[in-house]
Amino acid sequence: MKKSSSLLITITAFLLLLSCSDSDDDTQNAIAGSWRVASIKVSNATLVQLAPPNEDITIDFQTDNTFVGSTSVNQFSGDYELENTTLTLLSFTTTEVADTQFGTAFYGAITEAQVPNTTVAQLRFQFDSGDLILTFGDGGEMVLE
Repeated sequence: MKKSSSLLITITAFLLLLSCSDSDDDTQNAIAGSWRVASIKVSNATLVQLAPPNEDITIDFQTDNTFVGSTSVNQFSGDYELENTTLTLLSFTTTEVADTQFGTAFYGAITEAQVPNTTVAQLRFQFDSGDLILTFGDGGEMVLE
C-alpha cells in the first residue's frame, strides 16, 4: 500500500508540473513591455534613420496581445500574436495627422511589413543585447530599445 501511495504521489506531482508549464506564456510575453524605436531602415535602403533627439516613437506590447503606442504626433493601437519568431500585427489603427520624417518612416515600415492581399503585417523578431530587432520585407529593420 505504501509503495502504491508513493507512486500515485509521484505521478500526481509530475502531472501538476506538466500542467503548470508556461512555455506558451513565455513566447507570448517575449516582447511584452514598453519599447522605444531607436532606428529604422526600410527595405533595399542603405541609409538607417536614427531617432532624432527629443522625438520618440514608443510601443507598449501588453500581455493580453494588444499594443498601444505613439509617434510625436499620432497614436496607434491594435492586436498582435507571436508564433516562434514571427510577430503578426492582426490589426493596426492610427490617428492620421501629418507626421515627422521619422514618424513617416515608421508607418512606411509597418506598411512594408503588410502581407500582400491581407490587412495583417508580419515582422520577424529577435533580441540583441537587450534590444528588440524587428525585420521585414527585403532587408528592412527596426531596432527598439
